[in-house]
Amino acid sequence: MLLHLYTSLLLLGHALAPASLLSAAPAGPGRQYGAPRPVAALAGQVLNEAGAPLPGVVIVVQGLPSMASTNSDGRFLVPAPGEDPVLVFSCSGYRAQTVVAPAAGPLAVTMYALTGSGSDAGTSATGATVSAGGSARAAALAFAEVLPTFTGGDAAYHAYLRQNAHYPARALEDNLAGAVYVGFVVDEQGRICDAEVVKGCGHGFDEEALRLVRLMPWWQPGRQAGTPVRVARTLRIVFKAQLQ
Repeated sequence: MLLHLYTSLLLLGHALAPASLLSAAPAGPGRQYGAPRPVAALAGQVLNEAGAPLPGVVIVVQGLPSMASTNSDGRFLVPAPGEDPVLVFSCSGYRAQTVVAPAAGPLAVTMYALTGSGSDAGTSATGATVSAGGSARAAALAFAEVLPTFTGGDAAYHAYLRQNAHYPARALEDNLAGAVYVGFVVDEQGRICDAEVVKGCGHGFDEEALRLVRLMPWWQPGRQAGTPVRVARTLRIVFKAQLQ
């Protein structure tokens, strides 16, 4: 029996975008800079906790070097690469949110004010998984000039997985596979904190993916203008068992 564990570090995490990005975002929906022509698109609307449209929300699709923003009606249109695209929503004065959405819309997301009394979790009309930034993620950046990296590079990272990953017993018995998205923050010292499952698939995969992230050794921290900063990241861990 061969056990396979695949991982990929997505470009961005659930975090509040820097103010410079907020001010530089385009006003109209579906306008991206530097992105390839999308194969598919995802439309949606962002509302505040009172149900009113929220304009000027910055939206980043993880894995694409582009961003968009909501228009005056809170509507947006962004590329939807592959299955389960990960979107990061951020707006000054509101809790940043990460949404793992189906590759088809429309998508409805509710954002909550940092000083409001609403729930910390957003909602989606399409059943997407939504995670609001906690205290650590709210203070972290989605972007940094130098992004955090696993100490020792890819070789050390994959060695860590080989030595520490345990395929869930009940999933192994049924030859099940699954993918889990785990969000976390790498702080100024490189410590992993505030880890949580952004989107899970059950069968014991969620708990194992979260355990792997929480037990990771310290990373090399991200840097902005030469200074270590807190950076939010999202890790996709894919479990696959093959019987031979």
